[in-house]
Amino acid sequence: MFVRRTLVVLGLLSQALIVAPLSAAPVTWVDWTSGTAGASGSATGVLNIGESTVDVDYVGEIAFIQTAGGGNYWNPSSPYVSALVDNAPGTTDIIALSRATSKTLTFSLPVQDLFFAVVSLNGNGYRFDQDFEVVGFGAGYWGNGTLTRVDLGGGQFQLNGSGEPHGVIRFTGAVSSITWTSLTNENWNGFTVGTYGIAPPIPEPETWVLMLAGLGIALLAGLRRR
Repeated sequence: MFVRRTLVVLGLLSQALIVAPLSAAPVTWVDWTSGTAGASGSATGVLNIGESTVDVDYVGEIAFIQTAGGGNYWNPSSPYVSALVDNAPGTTDIIALSRATSKTLTFSLPVQDLFFAVVSLNGNGYRFDQDFEVVGFGAGYWGNGTLTRVDLGGGQFQLNGSGEPHGVIRFTGAVSSITWTSLTNENWNGFTVGTYGIAPPIPEPETWVLMLAGLGIALLAGLRRR
């Protein structure tokens, strides 16, 4: 009984070290600095996180891109603010998409919890190569609608838009890149991304063993005193 209780506690502690609960916090949104529109477009941006900078690269079609000025399609901000996100994108920066082709985002450093904000996914959808959760949606610049997640199996996860949805989804944990495909051609829909910060380094297996061993010794000592 004593050993079983100790193993259960150690298991719970190890899970807590790996997955920490999250609540609403400020999100740093990418500053898109340059881009080339077209069927084989590309864009670059930066995430300025404290004293660190994460370079963001996008490859895929671009209907148009705003890096300074233009229409503020993130207004109103309500579809982008939720129990997990304190702030909507604070500039007019956006990448607009229009074709049913593959797209990829790559980060120079893994980021922690990637937030993907969407403008006007009008009867369209995105098929991602990673799982995600819908954080929120509502009436935005072009109208209103709903966002839903579908697990297609085989590591494929789909975001479906019904009506004219605006909102945010989240890829949890450390994210180095994501790839997705727009489901249909459309006049345009838009996106940008943000994060809480740089993902903490993952300890080597030996480090985990030492950490858990230390916790186990401490727990055993405490339980024996009791």
